[in-house]
Amino acid sequence: MNAVENKSPAKIKLITTIRHPDQEKETFELWVEGFFIRKQGQMYLSYTEIQEGGNVRTTVRMGDHEALILRGGAIRMRLPFRLNEQQPGSYDGGFGSLAITVHTHRLTFDPDQRQFFVEYDLLADDQHVGAYRLEFSYTEESQ
Repeated sequence: MNAVENKSPAKIKLITTIRHPDQEKETFELWVEGFFIRKQGQMYLSYTEIQEGGNVRTTVRMGDHEALILRGGAIRMRLPFRLNEQQPGSYDGGFGSLAITVHTHRLTFDPDQRQFFVEYDLLADDQHVGAYRLEFSYTEESQ
């Protein structure tokens, strides 16, 4: 197993589309500087969002059949994705931890095009919270 980490500065674009039950669709776009990381055969994006409540560090492990988003800081979240399966996750926005379930419907990673795409439903206490779509694209910068 190769433990060598290859880390490159990257410009990351994230488009998030959310459909909450009985509400209009919302779309958000985030452009941020971060890192593209190759480690032990896996590929990751890592970046920090500056928010009013404090910074949020995000790590995205990208894959075609499995992926994971970890957030730490002002918001702590674990979103595991496995295509066509439900996976247990967690969310803590500062008021206590909430067990959530992630049901992944679509998961695509194209390293050549530098794109990662996931569509999933989010459930809390077996109640549908919303349908989410995340579209990551990134460009590696020369160091």
